[in-house]
Amino acid sequence: MDNVIDKTNNLINVLENSELIKNLEHYKFKVIINNKLLDLINKYNSTEDKYERISLKEQIYKYDEYKLYMKYYNELFYYILKINNKFREYTNEKSCNI
Repeated sequence: MDNVIDKTNNLINVLENSELIKNLEHYKFKVIINNKLLDLINKYNSTEDKYERISLKEQIYKYDEYKLYMKYYNELFYYILKINNKFREYTNEKSCNI
Protein backbone atom coordinates (compact mmCIF):
# COMPACT_ATOMS: atom_id res chain seq x y z
CA MET A 1 0.00 0.00 0.00
CA ASP A 2 2.88 2.37 0.74
CA ASN A 3 4.05 1.87 -2.82
CA VAL A 4 0.66 2.99 -4.18
CA ILE A 5 0.73 6.10 -1.99
CA ASP A 6 4.30 6.91 -3.04
CA LYS A 7 3.45 6.46 -6.72
CA THR A 8 0.33 8.60 -6.33
CA ASN A 9 2.36 11.35 -4.70
CA ASN A 10 4.89 11.02 -7.50
CA LEU A 11 2.14 11.33 -10.09
CA ILE A 12 0.88 14.51 -8.42
CA ASN A 13 4.38 15.98 -8.34
CA VAL A 14 5.01 15.11 -11.96
CA LEU A 15 1.69 16.63 -12.95
CA GLU A 16 2.31 19.81 -10.96
CA ASN A 17 5.69 20.25 -12.65
CA SER A 18 4.50 19.35 -16.13
CA GLU A 19 4.40 21.58 -19.16
CA LEU A 20 0.66 20.99 -19.29
CA ILE A 21 0.09 22.66 -15.92
CA LYS A 22 2.61 25.42 -16.65
CA ASN A 23 0.83 26.21 -19.90
CA LEU A 24 -2.58 26.00 -18.28
CA GLU A 25 -1.55 28.45 -15.56
CA HIS A 26 0.13 30.75 -18.07
CA TYR A 27 -2.94 31.05 -20.28
CA LYS A 28 -5.28 31.26 -17.32
CA PHE A 29 -3.31 34.31 -16.17
CA LYS A 30 -3.53 35.80 -19.68
CA VAL A 31 -7.30 35.30 -19.65
CA ILE A 32 -7.64 36.84 -16.19
CA ILE A 33 -5.72 40.00 -17.07
CA ASN A 34 -7.72 40.57 -20.26
CA ASN A 35 -10.65 42.69 -19.05
CA LYS A 36 -12.50 42.61 -22.37
CA LEU A 37 -12.36 38.86 -22.45
CA LEU A 38 -13.41 38.57 -18.81
CA ASP A 39 -16.40 40.82 -19.50
CA LEU A 40 -17.47 38.55 -22.34
CA ILE A 41 -17.08 35.46 -20.18
CA ASN A 42 -19.09 37.05 -17.37
CA LYS A 43 -21.85 38.03 -19.78
CA TYR A 44 -21.86 34.52 -21.18
CA ASN A 45 -22.17 33.05 -17.70
CA SER A 46 -24.96 35.39 -16.67
CA THR A 47 -27.26 35.22 -19.67
CA GLU A 48 -29.95 32.66 -20.31
CA ASP A 49 -30.59 33.76 -23.89
CA LYS A 50 -29.46 30.97 -26.21
CA TYR A 51 -28.68 33.24 -29.14
CA GLU A 52 -26.76 35.71 -27.02
CA ARG A 53 -24.71 32.85 -25.57
CA ILE A 54 -23.81 31.64 -29.05
CA SER A 55 -22.76 35.12 -30.09
CA LEU A 56 -20.72 35.60 -26.92
CA LYS A 57 -19.06 32.22 -27.31
CA GLU A 58 -18.01 33.13 -30.84
CA GLN A 59 -16.51 36.38 -29.55
CA ILE A 60 -14.75 34.63 -26.67
CA TYR A 61 -13.15 32.07 -28.98
CA LYS A 62 -11.62 34.82 -31.10
CA TYR A 63 -9.10 35.31 -28.31
CA ASP A 64 -6.06 33.06 -28.73
CA GLU A 65 -5.30 33.06 -25.02
CA TYR A 66 -8.75 31.63 -24.31
CA LYS A 67 -8.44 28.98 -27.01
CA LEU A 68 -5.07 27.91 -25.66
CA TYR A 69 -6.32 27.93 -22.08
CA MET A 70 -9.21 25.67 -23.10
CA LYS A 71 -6.86 23.40 -25.04
CA TYR A 72 -4.78 22.73 -21.91
CA TYR A 73 -7.84 22.65 -19.68
CA ASN A 74 -9.41 19.94 -21.85
CA GLU A 75 -6.19 17.95 -21.94
CA LEU A 76 -6.04 17.98 -18.14
CA PHE A 77 -9.73 17.14 -17.97
CA TYR A 78 -9.19 13.98 -20.04
CA TYR A 79 -6.29 12.87 -17.85
CA ILE A 80 -8.48 13.30 -14.78
CA LEU A 81 -11.30 11.45 -16.52
CA LYS A 82 -8.97 8.50 -17.13
CA ILE A 83 -7.93 8.51 -13.48
CA ASN A 84 -11.55 8.61 -12.34
CA ASN A 85 -12.44 5.77 -14.69
CA LYS A 86 -9.68 3.63 -13.20
CA PHE A 87 -10.84 4.56 -9.72
CA ARG A 88 -14.39 3.56 -10.58
CA GLU A 89 -13.16 0.32 -12.11
CA TYR A 90 -11.39 -0.64 -8.86
CA THR A 91 -13.93 0.62 -6.34
CA ASN A 92 -17.35 0.80 -8.02
CA GLU A 93 -17.52 4.46 -6.94
CA LYS A 94 -18.48 7.19 -9.41
CA SER A 95 -15.41 9.36 -8.82
CA CYS A 96 -12.48 9.89 -6.56
CA ASN A 97 -13.87 12.09 -3.77
CA ILE A 98 -10.86 12.39 -1.57
